[in-house]
Amino acid sequence: MKQTILNAVIQTLEKELERQTRANMQSNAGAAFSAAGAEKQRDTTGIEAAYLARGYANHVQELTRQIDELKALTLDDFTGQEIDVGAMVEVDMEGEVDLFMLLNCGGGTEVEVEGRIVTVITPESPLGSRLMDNIEAGFVELPSGVTGIILAAY
Repeated sequence: MKQTILNAVIQTLEKELERQTRANMQSNAGAAFSAAGAEKQRDTTGIEAAYLARGYANHVQELTRQIDELKALTLDDFTGQEIDVGAMVEVDMEGEVDLFMLLNCGGGTEVEVEGRIVTVITPESPLGSRLMDNIEAGFVELPSGVTGIILAAY
């Protein structure tokens, strides 16, 4: 199931990459058009479009890096072991059971696999940092005061 979830996360990020790539191309075209058609000395439309295009280009590079990193990830079994990157973790957060996948990137991405919603968290997130190095049946408390019990880690 973990590989299926990882594949779904990769597909979600690849769709976002396609969207960002299209936006980048449109911004580049807009920057070129605006610069060529500037009518006044203070017309900054072309400059603004160039900044936007640069932002999209940076995001495209970052998404590409993240996708490559996820494709290279080896998924280990964390049953009975300390939680680390690649782990699936079920947490009962005050009566609601949530399923998380701990990855180095893609935080906040949600995918549905086998009828369950899985949320990607990173070690830098409040929950991810609390889960790292923890084990099943461990307690977790978020800075907001919400508490939970780790039901399973695999």
